[in-house]
Amino acid sequence: MTQIYGLPKPLDLPTFEAALANLERVPELLYRGLEYGAYKTSAYRDAEFPEKRLDPGLSASMLRAHAIEFLQKEGLDARPDKCHWKFNDLPFLGISFYFNGYHVRVLKGPDGVMPGCGRSTRKKRFYRQVANSYLIGTTIMRSTANLIVLWDFAQGYSLCQLWLALPANGGERPKDVSAYWCEPLTHPAEQSVPVTQPTPTDDGLDDMIKTKDVAAGQAKRSSGAR
Repeated sequence: MTQIYGLPKPLDLPTFEAALANLERVPELLYRGLEYGAYKTSAYRDAEFPEKRLDPGLSASMLRAHAIEFLQKEGLDARPDKCHWKFNDLPFLGISFYFNGYHVRVLKGPDGVMPGCGRSTRKKRFYRQVANSYLIGTTIMRSTANLIVLWDFAQGYSLCQLWLALPANGGERPKDVSAYWCEPLTHPAEQSVPVTQPTPTDDGLDDMIKTKDVAAGQAKRSSGAR
């Protein structure tokens, strides 16, 4: 499946790097939450239907239910997406939440391919970056960008790579969809950790060497004087 990425981006929409910075710990929480959902799905399959594949709708819905529970416990106001998305004729309600002004939807998208919008005007508006209102407590807020996080199952119902996309245009089918950018999200375990150089300690060796050098110099001068 080929989708168009890299369209010229309006200045008021974030770059991938800016979106990552503004999302703070959200990518890490999504990896953990979706991995938890995948684990629960795999455990159910092993217990109830060993050596068989689950119905695609059941497996995706199970992952979503467990992931939402995990994310809510971590403080994200995650909830089932009210839009009915389709991917290869598979109905799948995603996960939706707002964070730092972004409207984030988590959708099933194998290999980072965004699902099509079907005939839904609401989905197409989301892809076209039309802002919408939401509540933080009793305060009405306005979204600044619409983001999509894409996921898929790997072999054995483990979690595959996550992608973060800034959609640009929506179409009925996945091939009709385009994005300003779509980039893989690094797994938290693969993120580089800065190496801290050890702080030098004063073991007194330099002073000992200096003391010996001074003593040797004094002895030499004394010998020359005689």
